[in-house]
Amino acid sequence: MRFLTTVLDADGATVRQELEAADAQSLHAELHRQGRTLLAVESLDEEFETDGVTDVALGPRRLLLLTQALAEALEAGVPLLSTFHAMADQEQDDRTAELLEDVAARVEAGQVLSDAMAAHPMAFPPVYCALVRAGEQSGSLPRVLTSIAGFLEWRLEITGVVKQAMVYPIVVAVAGYAMLLFLLSFVIPRLGAVLSKIGGELPTASRMLIASSDFVANHILAVVGLSLASALGAVLALRTHAVRTLLAKVAAGLPVLRTVVATLSIAQFCRTFGVLLQAGLTMTHALELAAASVASPRFAETIDTVRRRILGGERLVDVASDVDLLPPVALSMVRVGEEAGRLPVTFERLGRLYDREVKAVVKRALGLMEPIVTVLLGVVVGGIAVLVVTTIYSAMKGLGR
Repeated sequence: MRFLTTVLDADGATVRQELEAADAQSLHAELHRQGRTLLAVESLDEEFETDGVTDVALGPRRLLLLTQALAEALEAGVPLLSTFHAMADQEQDDRTAELLEDVAARVEAGQVLSDAMAAHPMAFPPVYCALVRAGEQSGSLPRVLTSIAGFLEWRLEITGVVKQAMVYPIVVAVAGYAMLLFLLSFVIPRLGAVLSKIGGELPTASRMLIASSDFVANHILAVVGLSLASALGAVLALRTHAVRTLLAKVAAGLPVLRTVVATLSIAQFCRTFGVLLQAGLTMTHALELAAASVASPRFAETIDTVRRRILGGERLVDVASDVDLLPPVALSMVRVGEEAGRLPVTFERLGRLYDREVKAVVKRALGLMEPIVTVLLGVVVGGIAVLVVTTIYSAMKGLGR
């Protein structure tokens, strides 16, 4: 394949030239052996024609099952083409079956598996394709696929922990909103009808409450429909990268969630970076891919800063210490691992360490969020109750006069 590249030479000069290699990772590794660094790369070859299946996405669990099936098939000596055709025949979703058949067609046409997968970025993320490419180049694809499966399983577990922590606040918020609608659409309008017969001047807050309840009662179907549409829109928006990035920035600034986001980002980085190094990727390439996998945009920018300074000739542990990439204990482990040439093993151990830390931090955050959500719900419902009692008291005083 032909690539248009931007290369940093050993003397610090930046050169833009056209080079040939089997794929981008091979080019990255070859330049690294020459003491040069690949800064940017763009393929110049024409892309394989496809039939509109590049927009097919695979869910995390589906991708895990596919990876496990590939690893087991290769370990058993089953050819790749036969494996993909068999999985496509068993697939119930037509679009996913087309995706698997397209990958098989690309491999049959002469593409390596990593390039065939890279043509479907929504199904196979860049980190996944880079790991597969490294496994192909090292001749250890079954072992790398097994490592990828373990990594995907870890991500599913961490995602499950975070989602489980959000169940209680969401349930309480929904229940509180339903209670608020019930009060506004059923209870307060009847109270307002009674008070209108009694007559008398009501406080401004009471009049606003009764007017709001009348509006909700008269348009209850529209209010419920709009609420459901808003909830659906929020769920769909959460699937977009821009919204997730914005929420991550907001969460990183909140007192309760700040520690959770920071610890989760460190755990994601250590796991991803360790797996990438074990698969044989260069440090700078592994840092580039690891930056794209973390939850916090600010932490991703820090990783990118580390990568750029390493390109300038600095050591990983020195840069990481300077930009506060990792806590002191982790930095001491990285220092020993870098000096001993055992960074992949070091980051694998750090991944396990922060895996446990993430679960503990989420548990502590949940313990704080439960009373906060309960108090907020009590304030809202209690405030309405106080307004109702004040309204009745004012009406009774007017009746007494």
